[in-house]
Amino acid sequence: MPTPPRSFWLVPLFVALYSAGGLLGGLLVVGPDGVVLLWPPGALSFVLLMREGRRKWWLVALADLTYSLVGSPAPLSFLPFSMAANVAGALAASTVARRLGMRSGDLFHLGSVRVLLIAGATLALASLPFGLMGLVLTGVTPPSAVGDAAITWLVANVFGVLVLGPGISLLWRSQDDPLALPTTALVGFERSAWCVALGLSLTVVALTPHETVRNAAAVLAVPTIVLLWAAVRMPPRWAAAGCLVTGLALTLTAAFNLGALEEPKNTQEALILLMLLFTLMLAPLVLMAALEDGRQAANDALRRARIDDLTGLANRSGLQHLATESLARVRQGRPMLLALVDIDNFKLLNDAGGLAEGDQFLRSIGGLLRGALAPGDVIGRLAADQFVLLLHDVPRERAEGRALAIVKRIGEYRHPLEDGQWLTVSASVGAVPFSAGEAGFDPLLRLADAACATAKELGGDRLHLAEALGKSGAVAERSSAMRWAVRLDRALREGHFRLYCQSIVPLGADHGGRRHFEILLRLVDPDTGDLLPPGQFVPAAERFKMGPKLDRHVLDRTLEWLEASPHALDQIEVCAINLCAASVNDPGFLDFLRQRVSSSPVPADRLCLEITETSAVRDLTDAQAFIAAARDLGVRLALDDFGAGFCSFAYLRQLDVDFIKIDGSFTRDIETSGLSMSIVRSIAEIARGLDKRTVAEFVETDAIRLRLAQLGVDFGQGYGIDRPVPIEQYFHRPAPVVVPR
Repeated sequence: MPTPPRSFWLVPLFVALYSAGGLLGGLLVVGPDGVVLLWPPGALSFVLLMREGRRKWWLVALADLTYSLVGSPAPLSFLPFSMAANVAGALAASTVARRLGMRSGDLFHLGSVRVLLIAGATLALASLPFGLMGLVLTGVTPPSAVGDAAITWLVANVFGVLVLGPGISLLWRSQDDPLALPTTALVGFERSAWCVALGLSLTVVALTPHETVRNAAAVLAVPTIVLLWAAVRMPPRWAAAGCLVTGLALTLTAAFNLGALEEPKNTQEALILLMLLFTLMLAPLVLMAALEDGRQAANDALRRARIDDLTGLANRSGLQHLATESLARVRQGRPMLLALVDIDNFKLLNDAGGLAEGDQFLRSIGGLLRGALAPGDVIGRLAADQFVLLLHDVPRERAEGRALAIVKRIGEYRHPLEDGQWLTVSASVGAVPFSAGEAGFDPLLRLADAACATAKELGGDRLHLAEALGKSGAVAERSSAMRWAVRLDRALREGHFRLYCQSIVPLGADHGGRRHFEILLRLVDPDTGDLLPPGQFVPAAERFKMGPKLDRHVLDRTLEWLEASPHALDQIEVCAINLCAASVNDPGFLDFLRQRVSSSPVPADRLCLEITETSAVRDLTDAQAFIAAARDLGVRLALDDFGAGFCSFAYLRQLDVDFIKIDGSFTRDIETSGLSMSIVRSIAEIARGLDKRTVAEFVETDAIRLRLAQLGVDFGQGYGIDRPVPIEQYFHRPAPVVVPR
């Protein structure tokens, strides 16, 4: 059975409280002047309009009608005046309080005492004309007693707001903030002890005869001390309830001439009593408000730190907090799903529509995803265009369907643009189904991020599902690459790379005797001292866009070593250095190349930069621009791994390189594959026609070397000719020479 909405209970509850407050007010009439010490309905009406908004004015009228029919001692002819007085007073007081800056969520705080006093006076003055008119016209009050009636009316309403308003407001139901600091955790013993102490203190006041007490304020200090205890140790609602109960109890004690409080004999004594009660109630409330204001300031700062200003969702810090709290609350084994959503090509939207349009789009996507949540689910914005959802009660067999629904939901969204056009987007989603207790939020998020990156690399607009335990396939590969990226960053900072050299030698007649070699990179494992080949770390560098950084490091280290070794520089014909694809397309790397080469004493024509065929063909325009800029510096170029992508030979006319390096897969098979031999022969012949030199990689045996020489290949490189050695040793041994047969 569904739970009724809060508004369903508001009407009968308020009407009941209003009527009870009216009956209670009738009991608080003291002295021969008939002074009403407090008028609770006025405070209730004021708090209602402050908490629920002034649109609820009709509820005040309804409650007053009910009270007039069932409990008011006034004649029914007074009803229209009573309704007008109470509605007008509550509306005026709430309007003035809001204009003076009082917050509806926290009616009592350090700055609210002045506002409460003004609001109480406004309520009393705004309702007074209607009340006096009704009292006189209905014969309840003779014209000669209008002055006393006015004072009674003002006192009852002003002190009703002052004494009862803060407590009623703080007890009013409000929603807890999930991102707030936790409140004080009280043990049951302390709560019970406080309740007992408050009851005993009020009993002391009620049972101590006022004839035996010279100073009633001394007796009233007993419940005040208990309330100060509540202000320091209890949550605000407990302290508010204590103040409200104490205020009503002490007022009733005085009205019935009980205990330490004597019934006021006139209006002046009634005012003094009310001022005393208000002061005693004010002290714990001010202390509580001071502590609560400090806590609220900390909460505001915490919310600013945990909330994304753009979307209103939790940011990375808030997401961490909410997800961790959520996982800690659920029972072990509960099926859950963590999904990371990454908008595809979001940069294109920013470029096309501007940053403001991109911000509006992200707000819309945030709202769209929030609408897909069930109660208890968690959502947050992880990064610029990344959102994370933690979904409860999603069995593994339904996980894929639930995650696919997210992909579909975003794909079906049409975002309106200012020019009247509509934009559709797609998303890549990495999802991890798991059971509560299997893993913490951080490892699950890393796994979801790896799965999402895999989905993007597979083309985007899709879901990639990963398992929290027993990872395999593309996600495991991605996770391994991410760990390598971290190791690479450390290696670059701490200098764990070593330069090795491998000779490239002529397969025919000797070309001058100087050294032609390629710089090869090795990574020293700082933990084991093992040398790791580039095949283990270069793919990770390229995947995580660290290639240009790595290439800068290698080029800079090579030039530094050569600059410090003039004896080696004299032996060099060509020093080849590999570049990754990203460096060719990176303007920053080209700027670095210009600066570094122009400032180095190493002749530029002794450097040869090797770029792969696939990277050159992928963006031919950028490759041509890079080759032209390098040639302007005097640097030579080589097209590496040629043939691996079955590049059209027509591209060779557009790529002005000096060397063509034949892919090693053809070299290895040249003795057993007629196709490989034909391809090698064709490359050699076309290169000669274009006045370019060819280099065959992976020359492992004398037989392969001889066959390559017969096919017209110019140079060979491989273990059958020369093995890589550290650059520090390379120039201290004779250069390898291949004698033609």
